[in-house]
Amino acid sequence: MNKRNNKQQIPKLKQHRNSVCRMTTNFWSSSLVGLLLTFAAPLYAQQQSPANLPAAPTSVSAAEQRFNEMSQALRELNFEATLVRVSGDRLEPMQWLHGTFADGLEAELIVMLNGPDRRIVRLGQETSYYSQLVEQSYSLTTDVTYGLLPAAFYQDFAALKPHYQVSAADRGVRVVGRETKFVRVLSRDNDRYHYGLWIDNDSGMLLKMQMTTPQGEILEQLQVTHFYETETVPISLSDVRGVQRPPRLLDSRNRQAPQFGAQPQWLPDGFTLQRSNHRLLAQTRLATDHFLYSDGLTEFSLYVAEGDVQSLPNLGVQGPESIYNVQLQGLAITAVGKLPLSTLQRIADSVVLSTE
Repeated sequence: MNKRNNKQQIPKLKQHRNSVCRMTTNFWSSSLVGLLLTFAAPLYAQQQSPANLPAAPTSVSAAEQRFNEMSQALRELNFEATLVRVSGDRLEPMQWLHGTFADGLEAELIVMLNGPDRRIVRLGQETSYYSQLVEQSYSLTTDVTYGLLPAAFYQDFAALKPHYQVSAADRGVRVVGRETKFVRVLSRDNDRYHYGLWIDNDSGMLLKMQMTTPQGEILEQLQVTHFYETETVPISLSDVRGVQRPPRLLDSRNRQAPQFGAQPQWLPDGFTLQRSNHRLLAQTRLATDHFLYSDGLTEFSLYVAEGDVQSLPNLGVQGPESIYNVQLQGLAITAVGKLPLSTLQRIADSVVLSTE
């Protein structure tokens, strides 16, 4: 690795083949969502069915096995890849490297190829997000790389069974010149999105993903355009352990408890509170209570602020990152996440002030 100035915030990694030097990403979706989510990165994913859907079987089906092979490949393969994510009218090309060192340390690098230089580096259970602006670089304690795939794709399907079912076709279409198996992850209700996965027959690697509404509308796609499996850690990752890490984003010791006393009275089955805090939103400096919920695969955020100071109108937009904003009981309630608009609306409209 080239020598680095101690003040350098973006790691310059050893290049391999046609690795690109100046690369970037746009981590967040639309400008409206970005205004709310600049520093509200998801920190982790955790963990009734309608009567007309069968319960998930207790044994591991062929479809579950394919999903589990994919999650294992995402953890264990040494590879270099390029891919493109299409979300709405945005197209994001990326470079993706992954490998496991001899001592078992897992390393992952994602570099976005358009715009200002931004990238994600994960070493074991620490993930760092680098930006050209020093104040926008930060680290999280997590063993998955947020900003690319759902965290649940890195673990066995068993954790998703209560609220999702999985099916498989005999074969999928060819992707980047490789034969694939097709797996579909379906919500057991219409309160969340579905996923289509094309998994490489030989390596188990995920080569293509589609996120769709329950009605079948494609909202987001990710497609690998080049995939090369290596015997050892890719050369471009060989010096990543020496990269200077930015500070942690939100230290739990300095976290303030929510202050507005508002809570949703309805959540889709399986969603539980992962974290909550009170803080000033980046850019707007608006005092806000933030709640993060997850069902293991999908996450959404709920923001609560004083209604007379929050400037957003009542609105609802469905997309890869849906957003719903409403004024209730003198408070501005905003729900944002990868969920149907109707689900976010029901959640936000159910918020009431605590009587305690």
